[in-house]
Amino acid sequence: MKTVVFTYVRHGRTEFNRDHVIQGGRADSPLDPEGIPAIRATAATISGVPFASCYASPLTRVLRTATILTEGRDLPVQALDDLREFDFGDIDGHPYDGRRLTFAHCFVHQDFSPVHGETGAQVRSRVRSAFSAMYDASVDGDQVLVVGHGAFLRYVLLEFGAGNRLARKIKSETMRARNASMSTVIGTDRPLPPRAAPPQRREVIPSRSVLEMVTGTPARFCKTWQKYLSPFPISRTRATTPRMRSRR
Repeated sequence: MKTVVFTYVRHGRTEFNRDHVIQGGRADSPLDPEGIPAIRATAATISGVPFASCYASPLTRVLRTATILTEGRDLPVQALDDLREFDFGDIDGHPYDGRRLTFAHCFVHQDFSPVHGETGAQVRSRVRSAFSAMYDASVDGDQVLVVGHGAFLRYVLLEFGAGNRLARKIKSETMRARNASMSTVIGTDRPLPPRAAPPQRREVIPSRSVLEMVTGTPARFCKTWQKYLSPFPISRTRATTPRMRSRR
């Protein structure tokens, strides 16, 4: 039997994030210097975690974030194409102004194929592929650092989240993962322990979406995955994720 713990970190704030430019799988921009402290704060938070490996999306903003997170470690960053962000098609890399209705329409339907991008089903397939590959390449007890994207994380929640299909869909579409925020995904083929209450910390005030995400009852799956989003005070960035299991 095997259990692997994945620490998922969203990339740091980029120039496109700052300038309100659509940024998906085919667009990229440098990190905003003002966002670097948040990445370093996250690095300090995970400094004591003995990671066995590190995987990252091949996009430059993610690889640069991974480089900062792994400074001072003998931990090569392995680019994994399946961790790439949702491809937003022809509107990727363009300002939101003038394209908000198009983006909103595609986002609500989780389908950017009308603008020659990906469908939600394709992204969800990549989520399964990426985590299966990382899990299979690990040994029991490994801690794995994963650096990726915000929209991609929504599909991690949709794939491994608690509750029925509608509940997972609503949670995945209303959650907000801030730049440099953290989540933890646990992959295991062992029986799950009873669900524990999320840890409470006085100094952390979870957002409304996080409080909504913490609710829900785990369901039953073939391959067991759990996901926790526990509160971490990371600079001004707060991220949490509830316990989850995977589903096909």
